[in-house]
Amino acid sequence: MKIARHWKRVRMQSNLPNGKPITVTGWGWSADDPAEAQQRAEDAAQASTARIAAGQGFPGSYGYGDKPAREEIIEEINGAEGSLVAMVTRNSYGSVILNTTDLMFIDVDVADDNGSGSLVSMIKGLFGMGGPGPFEAAQQRISDAAMARPQYTFRIYRTAAGFRLAIINKRIKPKSAEAAELLAAFGSDPIYVELCKRQESFRARLSPKPWRCSVEGPRGRYPFESDADENIYRQWEAQYTDVANGYATCQFVEQFGRQEGVADFRKLMELHDRETKADSGFRLA
Repeated sequence: MKIARHWKRVRMQSNLPNGKPITVTGWGWSADDPAEAQQRAEDAAQASTARIAAGQGFPGSYGYGDKPAREEIIEEINGAEGSLVAMVTRNSYGSVILNTTDLMFIDVDVADDNGSGSLVSMIKGLFGMGGPGPFEAAQQRISDAAMARPQYTFRIYRTAAGFRLAIINKRIKPKSAEAAELLAAFGSDPIYVELCKRQESFRARLSPKPWRCSVEGPRGRYPFESDADENIYRQWEAQYTDVANGYATCQFVEQFGRQEGVADFRKLMELHDRETKADSGFRLA
């Protein structure tokens, strides 16, 4: 799992080709060693400075695939044998994320995030036009794909923007050919697919997106510049958590397959269903 426990930031002064001074920021990370994170930050800042001085422009997403997401670790979860099986982190916009080493989650987006597709379907039904709405059609495709793969046990959830699947009876590695085939078969979101490869883990959002529960996004992000910045963030976090408790992140729909689940996955799925409020009936966000 490519998630960093240590982050370091280095700033360097440089000049654009026209002589205008600028400040260049380099980020470095490490799973275990702060010194390694510091060295990576210095290397990143120097590389950016050299690119800018050479007139190659700002790096932008240069090196995107080489570093993990800059997320605060909330909890580390070990399996029965003591090895790391999951981490709970907080992402850039403040939502809580479950990251797993081999409990596979599949995100499937449906092309209507605000529910209007269901409204259109209802109106068509009133006028005898019939036909399933986008969510109904997507759920049928997902169910068909799941039933065509009886070697897996799937738990299927509805989300605000689509569906989420969890495969609970088999360990699957995020960068494996098996994972790639499953993600493609269910039409998983390309951004999600890229994140899984980059972080070498699967991801499931446990708490709502702030804007879906009418909360403004946080000011600043981890790692914090100062204690004052962290205090401001923690105040936002408390407000967000209080409001988010009235929403569900996903809703359990159905399960396909009869194979017994992996022992380590039971605890993770209990955490998932509890934190997402999958059986609450609350509004999805």
